Amino acid sequence: MKRMTCRSIGLDCDYIIEGETEEELTKNALKHAWENHAIKPNEMTSEMKAKIRDNIYAI
Repeated sequence: MKRMTCRSIGLDCDYIIEGETEEELTKNALKHAWENHAIKPNEMTSEMKAKIRDNIYAI
């Protein structure tokens, strides 16, 4: 299982995002950003995507 917080990519949100794989976690992060912060997947900056990758940790 992989985990990260929404705050770790720079948003003012303590939501914990999880996924079995890095790919699933990234998908869940994009879904959360769209549903809760009105950030469409195509609006995610390369910096935010890098922060997602850099802040994933195994649990």
